[in-house]
Amino acid sequence: MPFISDTQIAKVQSTIGGLAARANRAREKAEQKAGDMKKVAEIVGGGAAIGFVRGKWEANGDAFVVPGTSIDMQLAAGLALSGAAMFEVFGKYDQDALNVGSGVLAHYAGQILRNYGKRAVGDTSPISYIAGHNYPTMAGGPTSFISGGPTSLIGAHGGMSSALQSALSASV
Repeated sequence: MPFISDTQIAKVQSTIGGLAARANRAREKAEQKAGDMKKVAEIVGGGAAIGFVRGKWEANGDAFVVPGTSIDMQLAAGLALSGAAMFEVFGKYDQDALNVGSGVLAHYAGQILRNYGKRAVGDTSPISYIAGHNYPTMAGGPTSFISGGPTSLIGAHGGMSSALQSALSASV
């Protein structure tokens, strides 16, 4: 029977110990990467979901604002989610809510800056903080559909506009 020295046994133990440590480090790194992937998915998913909802909302011709205000609903949702997460409202899901809220706010910021980037050089008109494409022409722009424009639904003093009155009387 071959004889194994104490030195050889120590080398084998050291090698096995090193392999076990490397396996533990690899497992920890894989868990960290999985957490990173989850975070990216939540952020991107939050932006994608709000973009889809906003698109459906605006496809009906509506501005994506909190009803009765000129506050962008996407901005409000992103701030509400992120703020609530910072105040630990969601418990163990605070980080998840913060990630989704971050995605919603990132999408909002991208939309605002996209609109700003479309402006003509030298355009000094005020920028809208409503991210969607319908707002400038639907809720207060010079050709507003909601109020103030030639084809608006609401008259200058909040009553029914002449354009709406004409449309209603023509359809009756």
